[in-house]
Amino acid sequence: MKIVILGAAADMAKPSIEFLAKETVIEQIVLADINLPKVEELAQKYGPKAIAQAVDVNNRDDVRNVIAHAALVMNFVGPYYRFGTKVLEAAVDEGVNYIDICDDYDTTLAALELNGKAKENGVTALIGMGASPGVTNLLSRLAADELEHVQEINTYWVVGEAEPGGFGALIHLFHIIEGQVPTFYDGELQLISSFQKETAKTIDFGEPVGTVELYHVGHPEPITLSKFIPGVRKVTNFGALLPEYQNQLFKTLVDFGFTSEKTISFRNQQVAPIEFLLALLQDKQGDKQSESTRLNRSIGAMRVEVVGVREGKETVYTFTKAGYGSMASSTSVPTGVAALLMARGEIEVKGVIPPECVDPKKLLSALKEMNYFGLTGDFQVVRKSGEETVSGTLTDTDRFPEFS
Repeated sequence: MKIVILGAAADMAKPSIEFLAKETVIEQIVLADINLPKVEELAQKYGPKAIAQAVDVNNRDDVRNVIAHAALVMNFVGPYYRFGTKVLEAAVDEGVNYIDICDDYDTTLAALELNGKAKENGVTALIGMGASPGVTNLLSRLAADELEHVQEINTYWVVGEAEPGGFGALIHLFHIIEGQVPTFYDGELQLISSFQKETAKTIDFGEPVGTVELYHVGHPEPITLSKFIPGVRKVTNFGALLPEYQNQLFKTLVDFGFTSEKTISFRNQQVAPIEFLLALLQDKQGDKQSESTRLNRSIGAMRVEVVGVREGKETVYTFTKAGYGSMASSTSVPTGVAALLMARGEIEVKGVIPPECVDPKKLLSALKEMNYFGLTGDFQVVRKSGEETVSGTLTDTDRFPEFS
């Protein structure tokens, strides 16, 4: 079986590549990227199973040629809003199954428009299969399936990276904290101002993250969970960065136009402000004086709250995870595990689907088997139903037999 990994040189792709290269069902992995020397070096690590190929995702023929006759294409080329649905469209046209970690709300909306064509062509296109979105969606579905009626779902995330890396995640952040973004209130999708102090929430994730102020951001969860979980009236997504000073700093840069991709005239040249900003930040990464402002270790946290009715009682499921580890591992490992299930034919739903359309118990069980929760930290779970409160971990089937 042949799979193609687009954007294979990206840090986000590497945990998936590492995982899938060990699987015997995967006979060939095409590592495709615009940076050919980097993927050639990467391919050498995995021997004859892996081959490197140059590809420019802006070139439709390039994409179609590289994914032809593949069983699955994995798309790690981001930020997704810059490239839209080009790769997804090519996969649907070629009849090739597809998976990505898309975390941009506008691209998610555009991807869902391709659902009908994907079904017609017999394609399974699993979008947003990372951490948030991704694992957050799986947990939302897991809890929703145990409720007679779902009232609201709230998802939260915070990340802090110790080592400087590429700017894809930063460009994505600028995009999701700018202007009006979608959320789901009173049973309908609404646009609200992103990243506002007056609508912020303070969440205690527990050690080692502690209490953090989070803000409404533009993310896929309110779009897809509201569409695929019947009856829910409210779906939100809140996010933030660590150290916390970065949040208002980056919001100020956005508000003053420093992150704009629209060119302006500067000394008789057309310059995009974001290109100048990224060049400046890249220069500062090498400044030894900045070492004191970095985190000692990469850190992150997630929380999912699902509110509804179970056995006639108001019930709240809360899943919380906080710990050390890179964003790449927590995001890309679920992608690789889902890709393996797709390769085995264990995910059969056709069309453009978000993670909540996949059997959450099957995927979470597969993550447990490969020790994902041991590596990145298990979720602490609380089920409060009426006067009864049960606490434990996601993998504690004695306390939570409904999840087994």
